This record gives sequence, C-alpha cells and structure tokens, in this order.
Amino acid sequence: MVERERRETEAWTPNRIVALAIGIVFTLIGLAGFLVAPGMARGNLLGFDVDLVHNLVHLITGLLGLAAAYTGWARRYNQIFGIIYLIIGLAGLVYPGLYFNGRLLGLMHVNALGHVLHLVVGIIATAVGFSRADYSVRSTGPVR
Repeated sequence: MVERERRETEAWTPNRIVALAIGIVFTLIGLAGFLVAPGMARGNLLGFDVDLVHNLVHLITGLLGLAAAYTGWARRYNQIFGIIYLIIGLAGLVYPGLYFNGRLLGLMHVNALGHVLHLVVGIIATAVGFSRADYSVRSTGPVR
C-alpha cells in the first residue's frame, strides 16, 4: 500500500498529468473570470459567458485538480470531474429546460461554447480516469 501511494504521488501518470492540466487551466480561468465578471452580471471571457458563481465553480474545480495531482487522488478526480462535466455539457446542450432566468439551473450564466468545452474536457477526463490505471504490475522473475 505504501509503495502504491508513493508511486501515485511521484510518478507522472496520465491521470496525474490530466488532473494537473485541468487544475492549472481551470484555476487560471476562474481567476481571470473575476476580472471580467466580479459579480452576478454576465461577463465574457474569450467568448465564454461567466459570472461570480461560474468563476467560483471553475476556481474550486481547478484547486481540487491541483490538490488531486499531488495527493494521489488524480484518477478518482478525473473520474468524478469527467462525469460531472459530461452531464453538465450534455444537459446544457440537449435540454434547454434547465435554464431559468437565462442561467443554467438558475445559478450561473453558460453559453453553448461553454457547454462544448465542458463536454470535451469531460470526455478527456472520463476517458483517462476510467481507462488508465495508476499502477503497474512488476514481475518477480521469469514465468514458468
């Protein structure tokens, strides 16, 4: 168990790299979003609709990704994050009834470009999280 934990926090596995990349990007997006939309009014960040709640969600998601990349939880983070963002992306694109007062679930501004990004990132995180194990099998000698 100790060997597995050490390997997960020392080796740069695909899960760890994806969690770190998502963590960095979403943390930066969350922080940049506060510059263009510090309140609940809709702002535009490179074509994406953002507001206070959306910025907080990105910031929390990013910080959790950074923490997961350095604590051995990268695979689980990618699995959970990927599923949540797949659901958000699909729900926003497929079912417009989830919008109240122009906000997704009545909470935050999101446009179609944001939903496509959520789908793409969700697909990548889910694919890596569920297909790539963070451990390796070592042989102790020749098979007889």
